[in-house]
Amino acid sequence: MKGNSKQQIDSLLISPPPFHRKSKNIWAEVESNFPPLGLADIAAYIRYKDYSVQIIDCSIESPSVQAFEEFFKKKYVGIYDSIRFIGFTATTVEIKKAYKVAKICKKFYPNAVIVFGGVHSTFLPEEVINKNYIDIVVIGEGEITFEELLKDLPLSEIDGIVYKKYSNGKYEIIYNKPRERINNLDAMPMPAYDLLPIKKYRPAKGSYKQLPAMSMMTSRGCPGKCTFCAKTLGKKLVYKSAKIILKEIKFLLNEYGIKQIQFYDDTFTTFRENVIKLCKGIINSKINISWTCFARVDYINYELLKYMKRAGCHQIMYGIETIDSQVLKNISKKTNIKQVIDAVKWTKNIGIECRLAFMVGNPGDTKESIERNIYFVNKLNPDYLIVNITTPFPGSEMFYWAKKSNLILTYNWDDYDLSRPVMRLENMEPNEIEELYNLMFRRFYFRPQYIISRILKVRSIKDLKIILEGVKSLILYFRN
Repeated sequence: MKGNSKQQIDSLLISPPPFHRKSKNIWAEVESNFPPLGLADIAAYIRYKDYSVQIIDCSIESPSVQAFEEFFKKKYVGIYDSIRFIGFTATTVEIKKAYKVAKICKKFYPNAVIVFGGVHSTFLPEEVINKNYIDIVVIGEGEITFEELLKDLPLSEIDGIVYKKYSNGKYEIIYNKPRERINNLDAMPMPAYDLLPIKKYRPAKGSYKQLPAMSMMTSRGCPGKCTFCAKTLGKKLVYKSAKIILKEIKFLLNEYGIKQIQFYDDTFTTFRENVIKLCKGIINSKINISWTCFARVDYINYELLKYMKRAGCHQIMYGIETIDSQVLKNISKKTNIKQVIDAVKWTKNIGIECRLAFMVGNPGDTKESIERNIYFVNKLNPDYLIVNITTPFPGSEMFYWAKKSNLILTYNWDDYDLSRPVMRLENMEPNEIEELYNLMFRRFYFRPQYIISRILKVRSIKDLKIILEGVKSLILYFRN
């Protein structure tokens, strides 16, 4: 293997420490961590190409910048003479932590090439590349790009990167042409699960039935055109075949004893026939596994739900955002109330738990429209409610609109944690948005109807434990 000596690693991929929510945020009480599947995909590909690679998931190994430095010194600095490339992925809210960790890496390995990728880097490459300790930014998918970097091709010949070209002590920022998307996910190697601390991952409370659990991605892209969504990979949708997904599930089951899968595709049910084939494969293979997914109410039907239930699906999260027709139009969410009602009714009738996600602070929102959302969701009575404050992330149509309209309240990326307003609205003040955000939670979870319905669903000690953990999180949230 190239560079596979004790003294050198070809590539080290790092997912930064998780952000710490400063504001009052219910997610601070709902403990969970998710594997960096994008890094696992890149690691698998470059290892397949015979380069050595390791992954550090800071959410597990070193959950703070200070902890990272101690961990890094102990596990790497004293052991490896050199690391050729150190790659980072980061969302907007994680980016400042990623910068700090990158500086630490550069301090101990000054000759390492520091590469940044992920959603924030893809949409704000100039911000990222201008950091003096960052050498290259990868735009979009990273597998092929990272391999070409490892092959030491001239940077001018590598698609999908932004880099610095130095002359007389100064540099020019060079933007290469975009890289073409990967069309055949089946041809890609399975994610490098062995490089992740699999047994240490925990889904959000209330979203799983059994442990250990693991996340999976079976597609790239989303059919929606919502203005609040940043499409890192563009508009093109590609997906793994049911045969390959089933093979991956069996691998996780047999190698790691995984009992729960969290499908983290933007819309798992986009390719319905493929999902039905997968469900049939799980059923025919008699695999005992439970799983959850995300879906849109316009990409679901009763037949599909029946297959999903039989195959072990126990919970679906639907992104509803709002029921106000004008607000839906404002955010280009091409759904309607009938689709929401039908999807929830079918899901509950089939026996799958229903988790609905709403947003507060959309363009056009008013106190009255949020009150209508509260009334509607309480009447619908799903199993769980998720509420986020609308956040215009870089790369989204909403971000560019809000920036052009001078509506952005802050560019401190630490504030983009979905629990505080970062965009000014015409009809509501920031404090009103926060109050309504909290009100949706209180009105939903502290209804006698909801409390009784959850108690009646207890079938085991495990069910009771999950409910009590959720209750504890809510009490801690509203007490603080």
